[in-house]
Amino acid sequence: LQLLATPPPSLPIVANMFWPSAACRSGVSRVSTTLSQAIGNLATGSSASTHVRRPRTHALTTASRSLLRPSLLASTSKILSPTSTSSPPASPLGRSFFSTEATPEPQPKPNPMGLRFAFTNKPFFPIQTDNLRDTFKKKRRKKMGKGIGGHGGTQLRHVQPMRKDSKTWEHGADPIFKRLPKWGAAHKHMTRKKHEPLNLAKLRYFIEKGRLDTRYPITQRHLYDCGCVTKIKLGVSLFNVNDYPFPYKIDIEVAAADQSSIDVIKAVGGSVTIVYMAPITLRAHLKPWKFEVLPRTARPNLKMASYLEKMKAKGAKVRYIKPLWLIEEERRLQTQLRELKGQDGHLVAERIARENERIPI
Repeated sequence: LQLLATPPPSLPIVANMFWPSAACRSGVSRVSTTLSQAIGNLATGSSASTHVRRPRTHALTTASRSLLRPSLLASTSKILSPTSTSSPPASPLGRSFFSTEATPEPQPKPNPMGLRFAFTNKPFFPIQTDNLRDTFKKKRRKKMGKGIGGHGGTQLRHVQPMRKDSKTWEHGADPIFKRLPKWGAAHKHMTRKKHEPLNLAKLRYFIEKGRLDTRYPITQRHLYDCGCVTKIKLGVSLFNVNDYPFPYKIDIEVAAADQSSIDVIKAVGGSVTIVYMAPITLRAHLKPWKFEVLPRTARPNLKMASYLEKMKAKGAKVRYIKPLWLIEEERRLQTQLRELKGQDGHLVAERIARENERIPI
């Protein structure tokens, strides 16, 4: 305390920066005088020693506070009085300035956004595809029971793991789908040949590139030669997406077409012709140089004839050779119509109805 009251002249910089003011040093000198008197009374065994123990702590606390706040010097006499029973206010530092105990410095908490806890040293910002953290767990789970070479040794080797096809797994035995014979028609829909699809957008692209000429009818051989369709097995099928308009007037011959393609081509004055060709006839149409004698055009069966008539009802033109049974059926229907339009039409209608009705046995 005497040292605080008289700053050393050899440290002018320290005294100017950290030493207390003159008023503070005068208060400290009074505190040191009072403490020296209390220590003398304690050495002589005075009866007032019981009243000195309390002011010692108050004096130290007051001195430490006065070093920080000189405005509290006026309350020093009240704190030093033995009749004072109120507890001193807590120091802003939490401990006395002259405490000999080593105060541990609080350790700073780690920043959760710090790079020392990240998997990579790349910064967070700016956010790019190459500095994103991995969302999956880095540490792999220890695999047990995978043989002697694994981490677990021979532990749990008798436990069978779950298979990918656990519903058909029979613990090593042949499953039932392998014991039963194959059913050949089960996957027939996967091997069935289908029409080659052609989008009207792709057809428009080839027309704009000059690889197709709209002045002449476009056949399936033209589509194959220009590269618009690379492989044709049963024919080309036209389709359109979202009724997208088609700006060019064309006359095209294909094997199938949807309603949207027919409508948008007819809207600009074009036409869609559905041509039936057997596989051998279609191959001769695409690659005639491979045939010494061109095959004759085949006639459609009942299923294909029904499909062609449906395409005709959709607004497309249809070209095929009618089978003989279809020609005979058309002739019979035309004869019945002539008879119904004649004088004895009511008699013919009764006869037809009698032939068509089914009499239960």
